[in-house]
Amino acid sequence: KKKGVNILRGKEIYHERCAACHGLDGAPVLPDAPSFAKGERMEKTDKELLQTIRHGKNLMPAWKEILTEKEIKIVLYYARVVAGDKVFEEKCLRCHSGTFPKLRTDIPDAKTLMNFEGPLDICRSCEIEREMSKEELIDVIRYLRTLGK
Repeated sequence: KKKGVNILRGKEIYHERCAACHGLDGAPVLPDAPSFAKGERMEKTDKELLQTIRHGKNLMPAWKEILTEKEIKIVLYYARVVAGDKVFEEKCLRCHSGTFPKLRTDIPDAKTLMNFEGPLDICRSCEIEREMSKEELIDVIRYLRTLGK
């Protein structure tokens, strides 16, 4: 429950403070900003990314005087799943407004997911998944796992 609340607060902070450069959906507005929608910089550790948020980097301002440490952590938490949130809103929300599907236990873990060759049926009753790319399905799985933690 706590993480779900944090992800929503992280989204609010992201939209208020980060979206002007990084885009509402993680696709950057500013030319040199990393694309979170494409996973750019997301391979970095939390420690590295938290330092960047706190102290700034290149054109990015430092946020340590504006956001609390807790807010910095939850905005990073959201930035890591912003792409999945976008796909969920676009493709899943029409059936799942207010409810999130519970992920099946046979969906592979994060490390195996990218190389997994089998079907990634998140919601077996849903036709829209056939129209989604593997990357979109993986982004939604990551997003739902984040909400479930």
